[in-house]
Amino acid sequence: MYKLNVLNPVAPVLGEVNATPLATRPSSLEGKTIGLVWNGKANGDVALKRAGELLEQKIKGATVKFYSGALPTPDFIMEQAKQEVDVAVGCTAD
Repeated sequence: MYKLNVLNPVAPVLGEVNATPLATRPSSLEGKTIGLVWNGKANGDVALKRAGELLEQKIKGATVKFYSGALPTPDFIMEQAKQEVDVAVGCTAD
């Protein structure tokens, strides 16, 4: 007889959480500037940069901008991204 231990993969919440509504979605990413926002966790930058390469290859006229942050990402980086991109992708990884 084997025993299976099931673990909860959800990390505990750090700090206060304020839910915000989802951002509006564009009908297409063609010609858009896509922000890649990394919070500094190990290997998240690798995943985001690869995703950016694939997006530029597959979506006509799309460009990506990478933003390096911290945990949590500082407000000034988020504000800069809001001013410079049409849509954003965030990523964490270990």
